[in-house]
Amino acid sequence: MSRKLSALLLCIFMVIAAAVSFYRLKAMTIESSVLSLLPQSTENNEQRKLQGEFIQRLNSQVIFAVGGADTEAYKDSSTVNARTDKAADRFIEELSQISYLKNITAKLSDEDKLQSAAFVYKYKAAFLSPDIKKELESDNYSIKLLSKLYSGFSGVSSAEIKNDLLLVGRALASDFSKDNSLKIENGHLTAYDAQGHKWVLVFATLNDDSMSTKVASDFTAKANKAIEKIEKEYPEVSILKKGAVFYSDYAASTSQKEITLLGSVTTIGIFCLIFFVYRSFVPVFLTIGSILCGIISALLFTTLIYDEINLIIIGMCLSVIGIVCDYTIYFTTLRIGAKESAVETIRKLTKPLSFAVITDLCAYLIILLSPVKAVSQMAFFCMCTITFACLFVILVEPLFLERLKRQKLPFEDFFKGYLTFIRQPKLRTGIIAFLCMASIFALFNLKTNDDPMSFQKMPENLKTQELSINRLIKTSENLNYLLISAGDDNTLLEKNESIREHLSKAQREGKLKEFISLKLNSEKTQADNCSFLNSRKSQIETELKARGLEIKAENYQCDLLSAEEYFSSKPGELYKNLYYRGDNYSSLMVVLENVTDAKAIQDIAASVDGCSYIDHRGSLIAVFKMYREIFMKVILIFMLCILAVSTIRVGFTKALVGTCFSALSIGTALFVLLLSGFEVNLFSELGLIVLLGIGINYNIFMSSSKLEVTSIIAIFTALATTLMTIGILVFSSVDAIKCFAICLVTGIICAFILSAFMPKSKITKDAV
Repeated sequence: MSRKLSALLLCIFMVIAAAVSFYRLKAMTIESSVLSLLPQSTENNEQRKLQGEFIQRLNSQVIFAVGGADTEAYKDSSTVNARTDKAADRFIEELSQISYLKNITAKLSDEDKLQSAAFVYKYKAAFLSPDIKKELESDNYSIKLLSKLYSGFSGVSSAEIKNDLLLVGRALASDFSKDNSLKIENGHLTAYDAQGHKWVLVFATLNDDSMSTKVASDFTAKANKAIEKIEKEYPEVSILKKGAVFYSDYAASTSQKEITLLGSVTTIGIFCLIFFVYRSFVPVFLTIGSILCGIISALLFTTLIYDEINLIIIGMCLSVIGIVCDYTIYFTTLRIGAKESAVETIRKLTKPLSFAVITDLCAYLIILLSPVKAVSQMAFFCMCTITFACLFVILVEPLFLERLKRQKLPFEDFFKGYLTFIRQPKLRTGIIAFLCMASIFALFNLKTNDDPMSFQKMPENLKTQELSINRLIKTSENLNYLLISAGDDNTLLEKNESIREHLSKAQREGKLKEFISLKLNSEKTQADNCSFLNSRKSQIETELKARGLEIKAENYQCDLLSAEEYFSSKPGELYKNLYYRGDNYSSLMVVLENVTDAKAIQDIAASVDGCSYIDHRGSLIAVFKMYREIFMKVILIFMLCILAVSTIRVGFTKALVGTCFSALSIGTALFVLLLSGFEVNLFSELGLIVLLGIGINYNIFMSSSKLEVTSIIAIFTALATTLMTIGILVFSSVDAIKCFAICLVTGIICAFILSAFMPKSKITKDAV
């Protein structure tokens, strides 16, 4: 009665835990960013939110290029260019019907050009750069001015001279266009490739986050449909595309196909295997029940203790399922041939089961002390999952397996022969010697890889299109950023000026190739520039008079231009995505291209208050490297726990043998990983941690049992289910998943073989 009451209380607890967990998850912060796993001691939540805002903007950008038609197919280039313009106009019409898009930029009317020119001309002092000032200050500038005045091709009018004697407007126009690879032709933003083919560029922004699976899928489908339609109407024209949304859709659709296919194969395989071994589906549902009990309980306590939860870490924690699902399989296998009651069977199994659980808990308990919050959260989640899954097996499952049909286990004679064969002294020595050599080879040839970009293979078609567009707009795929923040817009502009000065110097020194920053000056600089222009104008008038040309020009009237006014204007649209206005602060992003000296750029950022260096890829690498190093320590801690707990259980000598077998399983897994052409990374180490948890189960249950054939069948069944659930992932197209599967699969096969060599612990009459 007490056991039934305990089982009932555990089930009631599961229901309550599920309800509380759901309520807590709705109320608490759920983080899904990989970058949030980095230690945040020097970065506040507001800064992280700001970086997330700009990253989201970058991910929402989409670029199309329409053109590339071969001029040889037509009589002259003007015909093909006209066809390209028409195709671009038709494509813009199709894009404008896609509800996910906003701010489609591809054309600039004559009125827009006049407004932009008039705006820049009006606010000359706001855009005056140090280079232009340096040119205006040169001693021979009056001579240059005279040459333009008397040149028949310069087109300088008397009205321009009267209102802009220094020709600042022309200098600004030249300065704005010198770094711009795009031209305006027939109102289109146009670029030419190396072969001289014309391309019309179309820039757009997604309304929603491009990383949303639904948005990515729907938008990509509609964009592809529009591309196919236009290419069919204009067969000589090609349309290229670039944007994170297309990679997101590819990754999501590929994963969905793999999950559907591999998941179907796995589900069918497991049901067939369970039914073949046990002739019942009850063990399947009990296995699911133990897993759910562990996960629900873990979620409850994790959400109660931590103020936020990271979905990525929880995803990593779910790998512990491979450890806990074996408990039900061991118990079910032992019940099939047992003559005693289910309670007596579980009582005999409790001791080895407890040792297996305690070994895992000791390892995770040490990991729980990690100063990195995400790691301690992972350890706590795994501890709860293992503990409550074990309680479910001990308290609940005997009630359901009491009347399980007793029968002879399949292939008993085969596994009896297998144990006799593999335990031959020469064969046993040969296997262990081979595994030792493989492990030593892997250890000395160990290489690591922390670059997450290398874990995912993107389609060559998308990559080629992206590189083609990059060449057209003369930009690089290797971009980093500086993020500048200040309490108000004017202070922000002052900081931006300082950063521009530092970056210009770094560019001259070859520390980066190029940078894109806001050209708007602060109000103080605008006022100084206005004084400078009028002072220099008077000097030039004097110099021209000395050379026989008397001109009396108007003084420069310089209206101060605020950031708000600038970003509301037509020229300001180009930089609008680089600006963000919060409740009590303003922020600007500076785009850096091909940084060759990251340390120097970091020093520049550190020299300006409120400025931070963002290396998105570098930050990802830092996250993966940090956790790879932590997980390597976790593996070592796990092995020490195996040695310590096993020493208490069976003595030091036998414990050392079991620990060495665990080390051989890891070494063999790394050896196969090396042969497969992969390097050690975060995901492969995660597989090794799961391997240790499963491997110690194999060793404990094999060494503690007097029913060797029954135990080896139970272990083989657990192995088979793991191979079907995780082993199938070896065929995944995602390298990260494949690395995890390779390490786990080869490791547990090795652990299964070595479990037959485990020295027997002292077996009592109550042993299973």
